[in-house]
Amino acid sequence: MTAYRDDRVTRQLDDYFAKRQAARVKRVNDFLQNLNPRERALIQDIAVMGYVRGSMHPRGEEIPLNDAILAEVVHACFTQPALYPAVATIERCPGFPDTCPNLRTVPADPPHHEGGIRCGCADDPEEPTV
Repeated sequence: MTAYRDDRVTRQLDDYFAKRQAARVKRVNDFLQNLNPRERALIQDIAVMGYVRGSMHPRGEEIPLNDAILAEVVHACFTQPALYPAVATIERCPGFPDTCPNLRTVPADPPHHEGGIRCGCADDPEEPTV
């Protein structure tokens, strides 16, 4: 049963809502489970930073177009490689994982991730731009 408090929501409608909600959860979980660890890390990095940047957007201000949002989110990931290593790794080491010279082990940190390997090429701080 869902948490609807409206008297117009019948038991049958509430059951339908619960089934649809469960179907959405299953679809998302199935999608994420079918990604390889690299794809999942990329989606997670971009989604989290997108959420963060979106929550910082001033109310009432015009929302930029998709290309501008994407550029802002990717740049924000680049500036914090420790928090968004999957995105930073692509820029600094396009050969990851096969030809990366700086592979690092990552201990598991449940429930956030299961550990594995990462590229160490993004460990150096970003060089300042003039």
